[in-house]
Amino acid sequence: MLKDYPLYFGDEKIPFPKRWEEQYDTIETVNQTEAGTDQVLVVRYGKLTVSAQFNCSSRWAAKFASYRDAGPLQVKGYDIKAQDYEVRTMRIRDFHSALVEDSKNTPGTTGLYTITFSLEEY
Repeated sequence: MLKDYPLYFGDEKIPFPKRWEEQYDTIETVNQTEAGTDQVLVVRYGKLTVSAQFNCSSRWAAKFASYRDAGPLQVKGYDIKAQDYEVRTMRIRDFHSALVEDSKNTPGTTGLYTITFSLEEY
């Protein structure tokens, strides 16, 4: 079961996301020959970009903000092809935080947040 494969940022287990969408890109250079045909040089297969969304407490919102500013991040997650964990070096981009309406009085936290960001593999 997927719940047996929690996500990790570095050595820290993170909450299961509300949304986790993966996109794998092929990085290639295409040149046209004199004969008019395409000459394709594939540089890389499977460059991962993730669109993520989390509903979390202010404590986790602060942790995600610190990951945003930390630079390269080791992300350990389930890979559908390998059917096991895979570790990738990624960076956080397009970070957004939004206070959940009427959560300012939630006990034990200074509000609940919806955090969204993209992870881009190096």
